[in-house]
Amino acid sequence: MVKTNVKVFVRARPTATRDDGLKLSPDSGNVQLHVPKDASMGLINNQQETFAFKYDGVLDNASQEETYTAVGHEVVDSLLSGINGTIFCYGQTGAGKTYTMAGDGRDYRQRGIVPQALHHLFREIDMRVDKIYRVKTSYLEIYNDQLYDLLSDKPGSSDSLAILEDAHGGTYVRGLTQLPADSEEAALMSFFAGDQGRSTASHILNASSSRSHCVFTIHVEMRFSEAASERAILSKLHLVDLAGSERTKKTGVSGQTLLEAQFINRSLSYLEQTVNALTKRDASYVPYRQSKLTSVLRDALGGNCKTVMVAHVFGEPGHVEETLSTLRFASRVRTLVTDVSSNESNDPGLLLRRYERQIKELKQELAMRDALSGRGRISYDDLSQAEVRAMHQLARTYLAGDADLEQLPVDTVRSIREMYKQMRAVFQATKADGGTASDGTTSTEAHASQQRQQQPAASGDDADGVGAVDASGGGFGVGTAPPGAKPALAPGTPRSPHRLITPNGPAAGASGAASPLPSSPAATMGGSLGGVMMGMAERRVAFSHFKKEAPDGTALAAVVAQRTQHLTELKRVVRASAAAVNAAKADIDRLGAEVAAAVAAAPPVGEDVVDAERHTLVAQLKAAKLKYRTTFDLLKEQRNELESCMLGVAEAKQQLIEAFNQWADTPGAALGDLEDDGTEDLDAGEAFERMQRARTMATNPDGAAFQAASRKTAVRPGALAGTTGGGGGTQRFGGVKAKGEAMRKREHELAIAAGLARG
Repeated sequence: MVKTNVKVFVRARPTATRDDGLKLSPDSGNVQLHVPKDASMGLINNQQETFAFKYDGVLDNASQEETYTAVGHEVVDSLLSGINGTIFCYGQTGAGKTYTMAGDGRDYRQRGIVPQALHHLFREIDMRVDKIYRVKTSYLEIYNDQLYDLLSDKPGSSDSLAILEDAHGGTYVRGLTQLPADSEEAALMSFFAGDQGRSTASHILNASSSRSHCVFTIHVEMRFSEAASERAILSKLHLVDLAGSERTKKTGVSGQTLLEAQFINRSLSYLEQTVNALTKRDASYVPYRQSKLTSVLRDALGGNCKTVMVAHVFGEPGHVEETLSTLRFASRVRTLVTDVSSNESNDPGLLLRRYERQIKELKQELAMRDALSGRGRISYDDLSQAEVRAMHQLARTYLAGDADLEQLPVDTVRSIREMYKQMRAVFQATKADGGTASDGTTSTEAHASQQRQQQPAASGDDADGVGAVDASGGGFGVGTAPPGAKPALAPGTPRSPHRLITPNGPAAGASGAASPLPSSPAATMGGSLGGVMMGMAERRVAFSHFKKEAPDGTALAAVVAQRTQHLTELKRVVRASAAAVNAAKADIDRLGAEVAAAVAAAPPVGEDVVDAERHTLVAQLKAAKLKYRTTFDLLKEQRNELESCMLGVAEAKQQLIEAFNQWADTPGAALGDLEDDGTEDLDAGEAFERMQRARTMATNPDGAAFQAASRKTAVRPGALAGTTGGGGGTQRFGGVKAKGEAMRKREHELAIAAGLARG
């Protein structure tokens, strides 16, 4: 094992009124905070004013991609090598923890650590064609110190979930659902679907405040080949979004939200106590079992895990105390040390296959040795009943003095031991008969029966042991979810009115036909229109006339046509490059399959020996990967140029539309005898979604899986979260969660009746 310190990064929420006393140094990783003295303390006041901290990194005004590169890239790379990892976000409410971890489900560029980690993971898996990977996902929620499975497809209570300790000292959650993820899109759909079940509420500091701690886990199983199926490397990545600590006098919460805040603050207090105990070298007891949260994070804080913490601060003058508390806790976490090592599977089923292979190889070595020494073919298998009876007769003959020593079998250890057993059986039978030897049939059959009774005891090695203990060698594992693992849905709870635009139609509330010129409002026209409001069809006809007849419109339309033509040509080049990239990827997949087939067809002896055919395939695979990388880099450059060209076309179109609006607003400018140019009328939702999808695919083709998963799971606007405290949201689970949602809904209805809230 390798000792590794927990890495800590600080990320500040952007704000227009940042406290001048908070100074962040991204280059050096230093943070300095000035806390003014309390004037009420009197003249003699020795309160410390300036606090300095040192961290592994400071993320000030950093983008989501920069944040992931600094925080998660190394952890995901280690995950593929069989090392467990944990990334958790900590800080006060409203500081941006959920945004960092989940991001915005509508915008690919604003995706958080979880979507980026999944994209990174599956991209690396696609490149490592010489290994076989299996990925599963699980999603655990800790609400009011109760466990809930966010991926279970059956309603139920949280009673079936339990945090247990495995044989290696780690923890795992029994009964937590694991969903297989064969692709990035499948993993993202699991994350988005589970994220919609989270508990959230609104208060002064955060319109969508998380009311629970959530742990999204990525389980990775790696095998070197199907031929060496008994060798498996297991690893887990826990992505933890902790609920924010609250000062209830600032958030102004009450009722059910206040009760949730008490549970959140209590669990975070227990987490701080656990960290404090771990920082003491002579600590004889670490209070892991004080809460569900500390039990789940046991391996992340002091076990076999590479851990990274992102401390979030809200750098406004009114939150100085919370900022100081967060920075102090982050400094203590940075002193923690974990033992990191690769986790090879100890599954009895895998070990059984390994032992069978080793036995087969040893028998082959014995046969080769016997052949080289001229001993002939000797059987090393179990003795048959006929051979046992023959040895028993030989033992009686030898003890009676009718056989020589050379007649006794000494070719194998098994036959020597069996001869000793038969001699003892003959001696005991003779002694029981008063010194008169019997025919031996009874003793032989008794001995054979005894052997048959002992064989199951030696080979039936705990049939229920496969998978009964966490096979990872570290980290909390998860089992197969039993029926009823998911908490029950509370009846009568309305769903959230917020919805994204889906491929089936526009968002709720969209009405009217959309104009192909969204920035051109309807204007009152003079001249032949007689001051009547111009209709949508007439406006399209006027726009066509403006482009063909008006001097300004003709010039601007020519610019748009020229830039559009260049954009079309550039798109053709990009499509050709994309086709080349896809062809290179297909070559990689084909060669990878051929390499895997060659490895599977190779004999198990000498796995490290590579024949000529396999060596040629591996060389071709490396060349295909190099071609793929070169073509992909060229495609990225062309995409950047394409984005600039698209911006130029959009700018030219905007100028054309503005000029048309000015022309249309001029009395007498429009003509009444214009004819329709046949422009197609598009639905507003379809036009917007088509534009967004085309733009995303043109600039970020890697985001196709993200966009597809987002559409299929109907991710709501804003940060990915469950319900809001306004009585809306998804149906809730059973148990404590259902009661909490029912109470929150009732409180909201009473507030509406009293005129304190809007319906």
